[in-house]
Amino acid sequence: MKLRPGAIDLCDPDVFVEHGGPPHEYLTLLRREAPVHWNPPPRTPKTQAPVRHGFHVLSRHEDVKYVSRTPKLFSSHSGAPFLWDIEEANDLASVQTQMIAMDPPSHVKYRRLVQSGFTPKMVGRIEPAIRSEAARIVTRVAGRGECEFVTDIACELPLRLICELTGVPAGDRPKVFDWSNRMIGADDPDLSNGQEDTRAAQTEMWLYCNELVAKKRAAPDDTLISKLVHAEVEGHKLSEMEINNFFVLLSVAGNETTRNMTSHFMRLMFEHPEQYELLKSDVDRFLPGAIEEALRFSPPVMNFRRTATQDVELRGTKIREGEKLYLSYPSANRDEEVFEDSMRFDITRAAHGHLSFGIGEHFCLGANLARMQLQAILREVLLRLPDMSLAGPIEIQRSNFIHGIKRMPVQFTKVLTRS
Repeated sequence: MKLRPGAIDLCDPDVFVEHGGPPHEYLTLLRREAPVHWNPPPRTPKTQAPVRHGFHVLSRHEDVKYVSRTPKLFSSHSGAPFLWDIEEANDLASVQTQMIAMDPPSHVKYRRLVQSGFTPKMVGRIEPAIRSEAARIVTRVAGRGECEFVTDIACELPLRLICELTGVPAGDRPKVFDWSNRMIGADDPDLSNGQEDTRAAQTEMWLYCNELVAKKRAAPDDTLISKLVHAEVEGHKLSEMEINNFFVLLSVAGNETTRNMTSHFMRLMFEHPEQYELLKSDVDRFLPGAIEEALRFSPPVMNFRRTATQDVELRGTKIREGEKLYLSYPSANRDEEVFEDSMRFDITRAAHGHLSFGIGEHFCLGANLARMQLQAILREVLLRLPDMSLAGPIEIQRSNFIHGIKRMPVQFTKVLTRS
């Protein structure tokens, strides 16, 4: 059957499993024939969280940038920025207290509270500790000759770092890992028992945050949660809900995205052996560009949503007030008008400009930190386990939102290390 606009429902998480990630052939078709394409709501829901509204799929780089930079016309706050619809008024109000669901001017005021923890100066200050931890992670598996890359390598560094930044003790890191998987994996039976399990994980996380808040209120320190507890916005202390949602956002976003990007980087190396060999020929020279190309090629967050605040027109398509827009980052990152030979993975590509960290006021707060973590852990892997290869099938997360890797077994020559 000839592929046509509308042939694939981007609400359906099974589509992403079947394609091993975003359906790039279909997205290429949309860029060419229907860059503003209406995707109706599913007739038979296949997700735990309902998608009740259809949406305009934006597949071109220029359009994703424009909508992201024009919050007066395209709101993150109205209806929230996620593909699924939040029907309960109380639930929607809670989500709207998250920074990711704010529009200016509120967004700027709240972002200012935590951005000091993510500046280049702050990232530079903690870089030696990150490099030391990356070395420890690789040392722990080096003598085994094989490991499960996601859980043994990719998840360790971002989990430790985000817990340290928020003030979570080392012994409680497994809890954050579990909560994060259950919250982001509602549509994957390997990660969650469904929407009720997701809600339970969020509740458990909130209760834990309340205990953390009480400790930081009694004994302030330099962690982000302590700063939020003692911060004010326009003369008012943050509410319990606002702090809880900050904690959830920082913990989940800081854990899931960098973990998956680390895994995708190595997956891309296995799939493109000539690029893998080029990278290993001079790791320090090629690694920064390779990280940017991997981010372009396989962004871990596949979409966010915006809501039109008034009737507008985009590429000749009328978009009515209240209608939803789907920002496709995998498609924007392979736009032929921006990236030459866009479907080719090339670690020497000079022109970047990918949108994997977003753009505009919602540009990823932790982008500098993520790049530094990726540089640290991947450099250790490439230099110390240079013959790492795939040792079994890769398992992709069932999700229409996160391009996640659940399992990726790898093998390599054992390296003897001193105890």
